[in-house]
Amino acid sequence: MPFASFLPAALAPVLPVLLLALTALAVLLAFEAGCAPRGNAHDGELGLTTGRGAAMRLRLRELCGGPLALLLAGLGVPLLWPEPEAGVALLATATALHLLRGPAAAHAAPHSPPQQAADPKTPHISYAPVAHMRTPFTDVRGMPIQPVGAQGVAGSIDVLPEFAQGLADIEGFSHLLVIYHLHECKGFTLRVKPFLDNDEHGVFATRSPRRPNPIGISVLRLTGVTGNRLHVENVDMLDGTPVLDIKPYVPTFDVWDADRTGWFATVADNAVQCRADDRFVPADTTQPQTGGAS
Repeated sequence: MPFASFLPAALAPVLPVLLLALTALAVLLAFEAGCAPRGNAHDGELGLTTGRGAAMRLRLRELCGGPLALLLAGLGVPLLWPEPEAGVALLATATALHLLRGPAAAHAAPHSPPQQAADPKTPHISYAPVAHMRTPFTDVRGMPIQPVGAQGVAGSIDVLPEFAQGLADIEGFSHLLVIYHLHECKGFTLRVKPFLDNDEHGVFATRSPRRPNPIGISVLRLTGVTGNRLHVENVDMLDGTPVLDIKPYVPTFDVWDADRTGWFATVADNAVQCRADDRFVPADTTQPQTGGAS
């Protein structure tokens, strides 16, 4: 007996459309849930386990691999004879969902992230801020270039409410290692003229902010904690700088007796007085360049 005979007469003509819509919805759910195998190390890179809606995406991933695939297969089998087109469509979708999310996928090679860096073999990595800096600096021009040149300059780290529990016991540390995104830097150069020298150096031999991955690191003094706000000193960041991570500074781990400091050896002390200019905030460019950033 055709499956359509069980439906009200008014719905029977639109059965094919409903089935196609259900098939399309199942496919969309599969892609929304992500195509990485269960337990894949790339889950975080895909954004599957992080960010808004992570719990829903994880639930959809399991749903697509099990109950939804079984439901579509169960509907497709009885439709094969009276409604062959609809039956085949549902069975095909169920099979695809099982292959993408089913148990066999757990042993398959990891899928590549949906976005890639310039090198196709290198996964694209994205992070979201856990906090934002509040500082007196709204323009890079005239800013200190290192915390040593910003001694006593007060600011705060405003941690997002969803990460506030991560601040437990942080008041026991006098200094913090703050990792942040240099959001005003566009593009990068591989050879630069740093603030403290007139000669060019490779970007990885400098503290230039205009880097392939514009990440900044500063050691700040923690002076107090108010709710999800950390009061700090020696800030050398722009106001609104996105903070990627906060770690306790522990001299036993973080202080080493360096016997070579390269070209910094004769100029590092000048960082106390040196102030930034706009050499590292040029016009937007996304391609590596080899010229100086002056």
